[in-house]
Amino acid sequence: MPVGRKVRQPKIIQPGRGRRWRYLVVVLVPVMVLAAAWYAFDYGRNSVEFNSAVAKQKILELEQQAAELEQQVNSLEAERTKLREQVAALGRASQIDREAARVVGEEIKIIQDDHLEMEEELVFLRGIVSSKENRKNLRVRDFKIEPTENKTVFRYSFTVSQVLTNKDDVKGTIFITLSGKENDKETSLSLEALTEKKISSIEMQFKYFQKFDGQLILPLDFKVDNMVIDVKPVNGKLSRLTETFDWLVEEE
Repeated sequence: MPVGRKVRQPKIIQPGRGRRWRYLVVVLVPVMVLAAAWYAFDYGRNSVEFNSAVAKQKILELEQQAAELEQQVNSLEAERTKLREQVAALGRASQIDREAARVVGEEIKIIQDDHLEMEEELVFLRGIVSSKENRKNLRVRDFKIEPTENKTVFRYSFTVSQVLTNKDDVKGTIFITLSGKENDKETSLSLEALTEKKISSIEMQFKYFQKFDGQLILPLDFKVDNMVIDVKPVNGKLSRLTETFDWLVEEE
């Protein structure tokens, strides 16, 4: 035997011991796997049943809430429809009232204007009848100047009349002249220079009276002082009449 070499003690193996452990492992492992699987299955089934019950309860609650909300919505829709109908009815009634008030107001204004015009005509006619002036002379009255949207354009109106005792028709010509200043110089402008159609005069023909009106276009730098109306009848029984009126523009 060589020096320094260890001598190993031989192990004694009992026959059948390793085989028994292998047998236990083979038997127990499947059993444990099956037990774990069954536990998992049973737990999952119970969990599913529990969750399903909770879900069903939740669904019932939501369905009930939805039904209540739908009922509230229907009630609100019905109330809104009712309110719309009331608003529409009130709107129609208000519109009818406003329209009726407007129509009545316009009718009243027309009646008032007609009444005022009749009163003016009556006063005018009374003035003609009761005039103590020379009954052969003409008269100019109701002279008026009104503004327009254009600051250089003005409307004029006046009436020429004769006394009722004169039975002859009045015929003749009317001349209009504006006196004032243009660029600080005294200036007189005839009707021809003040009208768009360059009218030089106005023809008249009436039994008792006649109204005249028209528009005058002023130069931009022309400041009017007065308006001269020259009435020239053609029949010899009536005298020529010249009237001067201050240029007073009425407010709109």
